[in-house]
Amino acid sequence: MDFNIKDSLLGKKAITTEKYDTSLLFRIPRSENRVHYGIDDEHLPFVGFDVWNCYEVSFLTDNGLPVSRVMKLIYPADSTFLVESKSLKLYLNSFNMDRFGKTVKKAEERVGVTISHDLSILLETEVYVSLFDSTCEVRQPFPEFINSDLSRKVPVKKQESILFTRFNESPELLKSKLTDTLHSYLFRTDMLRSNCRVTNQPDWGDLFVQMTSKHDIEMSSILEYLVSFRKENHFHEEVVEMIYKRFWDIFNPEKLMVAAMYTRRGGIDINPIRASHPELIDET
Repeated sequence: MDFNIKDSLLGKKAITTEKYDTSLLFRIPRSENRVHYGIDDEHLPFVGFDVWNCYEVSFLTDNGLPVSRVMKLIYPADSTFLVESKSLKLYLNSFNMDRFGKTVKKAEERVGVTISHDLSILLETEVYVSLFDSTCEVRQPFPEFINSDLSRKVPVKKQESILFTRFNESPELLKSKLTDTLHSYLFRTDMLRSNCRVTNQPDWGDLFVQMTSKHDIEMSSILEYLVSFRKENHFHEEVVEMIYKRFWDIFNPEKLMVAAMYTRRGGIDINPIRASHPELIDET
């Protein structure tokens, strides 16, 4: 299948259908961006998942009763494709006026199975789907990062003294010294900003990094590097993989985890996580 982003509905006027429609879905090959950063699909330097939260999922029972749910879908980072977000939104909207079961429970079960089936076929991997109502427990991811903000690791005077001039991804900004001892790093930041590859709309995210390396890293250089994404045009998954690969190549870590929780756009937030070891992946 040849990939052409112009075939998608990104940046185009869309007509809302009132019937369930799988033809609205569009996939993008991960390799299209990975090749530029030396990430080999056959020998990935990480394991991980893409976790999507969709807040505008609604459908009808057979008697026309509306059911609204929050949907969480998860699929692995080693899948050949990722789903394009606007196409997913339009696909989910196609459920809004269609009927899926005699009872709320049966309609919910059918919708969950249908979405999992359709996305699994589209992405050629197993896609896990869960639907939640307002009574479900809300869990906090990355609790160990609460007091580990990157801005606290770089003195304010140092931050204010840096002349930030690089706003396109610049790995040469990363600075460290190789030592004989292991250093552990754990930090988060809300300074991550990049832009959609097609619409150029800004994407805002919280970044989470856990790393063990013999490199003594200048944390201010991490700050400068992350700021350099400000004019980058990439999908969320691509940004996380770029950061992971740069840290992997430059700091030669024994362990590494990079994740981002992006803010909601169009009723959907996307949260990629990549890790050198499965145990580094946050359970939530």
